[in-house]
Amino acid sequence: MYQSQLLKIRIRPGKTPAVLDFIRSLRDRKDLALEAMRREGMVVETIFIERRDEADYLYYYAKARDLAYAAQVNMEATDPLSMEIRNFIAETWDHIVSPEPVLELDLIREEREDRDDAAAKPRPRRKAKAPVTSGSIPAVPAPHVLIG
Repeated sequence: MYQSQLLKIRIRPGKTPAVLDFIRSLRDRKDLALEAMRREGMVVETIFIERRDEADYLYYYAKARDLAYAAQVNMEATDPLSMEIRNFIAETWDHIVSPEPVLELDLIREEREDRDDAAAKPRPRRKAKAPVTSGSIPAVPAPHVLIG
């Protein structure tokens, strides 16, 4: 079972450009960010931005096997990226709200099990296509036969 969390974070006044630059830098260091996620047991992290007249906001969505464990591992991490992220948060995040989840549906576990089952099964051999001769229509297998 996975746990999800959504945070609505008000960005400190004047810090939006720095926030966007930092988030772009994470895309460039995707391998380090994914390594940190694996270490924490996170499976999804998504960040959205909302620009409003009174303030700009980030929406941070996370999914993990255990959110408390993920937070603990993150706070104990001493690698340069984790330290940089904690400093970034301290400098740019203001008020944080965590709305109460009322519905959560996902297929993450089901999709993973389906992939594992498919990988374990031997794949059927594909039939050779009939050669096309003038005036004849080749036999084309149904689309589901081509998958695999």
